[in-house]
Amino acid sequence: MKAGSLQLRLGLGLLLSLIVVFTILWFLISHSIRTLTEDYVLSHLQHDAESLLATIHFDDKNRPLLDVSKLNVIYQRPFSGHYYQINQAGNTLLRSRSLWDQTLKFDTPISGQAINLHARGPEQQPLLLYVASYVKAGIRITIAVAEDLSPIEHDVERFQNYFALIALLAFFILLTLQRWLLKRSFQPLEKLQAEVQELERGSIDKLSQNVPAEIKPLVAEVNLLLSRMAERLQRSRNTLGDLAHALKTPLTLLQQLTYDEALSDNNHIKKTLSKQTDKMLRLINHSLKRARLAGEGPAGSTFSISDDLPALLDTLQHMHKEKEFEFIPTDALPERLALDREDMLELLGNLLDNAGKWAQQHIRFTLCVNENILRCTIEDDGPGVDQTNLKLLTQRGLRLDESANGHGLGLAIVKDIIRQYSGDIHFSKSGTTGGLQVSFEIPLSSQTSLV
Repeated sequence: MKAGSLQLRLGLGLLLSLIVVFTILWFLISHSIRTLTEDYVLSHLQHDAESLLATIHFDDKNRPLLDVSKLNVIYQRPFSGHYYQINQAGNTLLRSRSLWDQTLKFDTPISGQAINLHARGPEQQPLLLYVASYVKAGIRITIAVAEDLSPIEHDVERFQNYFALIALLAFFILLTLQRWLLKRSFQPLEKLQAEVQELERGSIDKLSQNVPAEIKPLVAEVNLLLSRMAERLQRSRNTLGDLAHALKTPLTLLQQLTYDEALSDNNHIKKTLSKQTDKMLRLINHSLKRARLAGEGPAGSTFSISDDLPALLDTLQHMHKEKEFEFIPTDALPERLALDREDMLELLGNLLDNAGKWAQQHIRFTLCVNENILRCTIEDDGPGVDQTNLKLLTQRGLRLDESANGHGLGLAIVKDIIRQYSGDIHFSKSGTTGGLQVSFEIPLSSQTSLV
């Protein structure tokens, strides 16, 4: 998973949450087991203390005596983990044989009360002590009963190890389940991604609304934005065409005024008026030609090799009836390019129209896609351009021959479009036709360039 991935964030969030939850459970369950077990041991020790109290009797010097035969044999085995000790007035008078030569150390509780505590016993055994103060036959004695907690600690430790293994297994199962659920939940997003790619290729004009409720508002906003952008683009195209048509007639009248006899005495005004009206008419004709090349295709769609290119070549053939346009396709040429239709029509239209103006009879046009790069070469059999003027071809408004129809903007616009797509353009002399050769390359998107 990539850094910043939503799936990675959710996975880490679940992992941290599980670690916190299982750690808390681990401590709570371990503490509960230890507490319950110690409570059970304390009840058992209390019962043993009462049994000891029942078997105690005193001699004539008020010293406690104990009938050992009535006690559990576990108190007779050295370091068995079960011990007792009887004190009187702070002195140890009786103790179990299991203590061997050691004694239990504890504080004497108040008469009639009992305490329990943890202490270290023989061989550093962890002991749980129950200490109670009794009065029997008017004599106060203290009975301490202890049990080794080592077996319990071992059982708790074993449980903790088992719990840790179960927790790790649960981590793996839950994370795997979450990943599967996330992948299943993200399937609509993958479908949405595919639709965005289709949108870029021009296969569809809007995104499907069949998406989860959480992202439906986003899809609706994107569709609304696409609709408004398409409407604005189409409106701009229509407005530009309408403006060009509206200006052409008044400018034609102004151009005709330059031939009026009233201006025959003022050659300077006549020459200036003629030059400026000619320039404006060329600009208007260029806009009308762009609209003619664009045709009726939808705004914002991608360029279709099978539909848009033949229509463009037919239009150019009608514009240059005496010239021959030869298109040489390649086997690897896709049906559609992920490039804006308007941009490609203007790019190819300007280059082919320029070649048609200068060619004597023949224009060769090749188009191919190799290593995800669009490569195009246009050659004509015209006079060509000398080396000193090749670098000047893309300067805005520059025309190397004023006798040819044109306005000097076409090649500059071509260069702007190619630069917009991070491409490159070259001008040279054609080795095949002898005229000008124009070659350009445009890198295509790594994911969605071809259909």
